[in-house]
Amino acid sequence: MRFQRIGSAVLRVTHRRTSSPTVRAHPGGQRRPAARPLLQKRLQLLPNMQQSLSALLFPGYRRRVLGLLLLHPDEALHGREIARRTGLSSGTLNRELARLAAAGVLKCERRGNQLLYSAERSNPVFEELASILRKTSGLADVLAAALAPGRDRIRAAFVYGSLASGREHAASDADLMIVGELGFREAVKLLHPAQEALGREVVPKVYTLKEWKEKRRSPDGFIRDVLAKPKIFVIGTEHELGEPARPDARARRA
Repeated sequence: MRFQRIGSAVLRVTHRRTSSPTVRAHPGGQRRPAARPLLQKRLQLLPNMQQSLSALLFPGYRRRVLGLLLLHPDEALHGREIARRTGLSSGTLNRELARLAAAGVLKCERRGNQLLYSAERSNPVFEELASILRKTSGLADVLAAALAPGRDRIRAAFVYGSLASGREHAASDADLMIVGELGFREAVKLLHPAQEALGREVVPKVYTLKEWKEKRRSPDGFIRDVLAKPKIFVIGTEHELGEPARPDARARRA
């Protein structure tokens, strides 16, 4: 290793065995860490940051209840059905439902002998809460966990369509774009358990990285529409797709 001074900058020349010399400029003679490894590290930490955010904001049982009801705002469910879908005991669940209804987050209606609970859309923070849940435990975390066995073959995966835009209804599918070397059949197999957890059909669309780049360069109306609208990243970010971040893209990490 040797150093050479040019003006006020010090150039450090590092010789590697398997590649040509790498030159890094350090103004003022101070060393700076390489930007790219730092960026990659931050991108790898993004899914954990999102999981920590949801865990910090909502206890586990509350995340399950809110994820079920706020992301299915057209559904009104009775306690036994909510317990079945969330796996919570009736005692814990009834107390939590009563608290959320009292706070105005959920709506409680009596039909015959049953109390039915649903999302209170008129609550001023409904959209914000639903958005947080879409990006964390309510949607993205479930899909990320399902895709984990094939993670090393996925460059990026993101939700698009009505769920990403916040315009979903009870019958909306979870449209999932996957870019990488994971095959379509395996993607369908991995995502099958997530459908029951989300209460929605998950519809994957799979491209290799080469196919994705070709689609982006071609006048493909579908891809242009997907890129222009909000996305919820399950794996990776805009960076992995080789495109600049967009103001309306909801990045994560799953």
